[in-house]
Amino acid sequence: MTRLLRALASLSFAAGVAAVALPGTAAAAAETAHLTKTQHLAAIPNSGMPRSCTERHLYLREGRYDWGLRMNSTTRSTRPNLELGSGWYTWDTCLKPEYGYYIQTSVLDPDTPGWADAITSTTWTIHSSTTYTWGTFLDPHF
Repeated sequence: MTRLLRALASLSFAAGVAAVALPGTAAAAAETAHLTKTQHLAAIPNSGMPRSCTERHLYLREGRYDWGLRMNSTTRSTRPNLELGSGWYTWDTCLKPEYGYYIQTSVLDPDTPGWADAITSTTWTIHSSTTYTWGTFLDPHF
């Protein structure tokens, strides 16, 4: 019986620690969201090359976000202090080759009827043909 009580006490303690260690929805919502793709890119692209895209569906809390784009470790905050409403969004980002550079766009398309899409973009010039991780991020201000 004593063994059983000790086992239950240990289990209760472990469950309590696990519950405290797991992030709640509020903490998870305040973390920076990322949408990235890793692929080989040409140093001298041309407009005949295919466009590359990735997307995800995510829920965002109401508030202000810094929205930006990235190429490897270089980031650009292209829409600082963007105000978004609570809801589900389809979030995509695309990289379109042009002559000597890339145009990157990202769109937040809200599922809520009547809400407008939010769009941001930038251009990138890269100096070597190799594998890059590019994408977009949303950094909440709450």
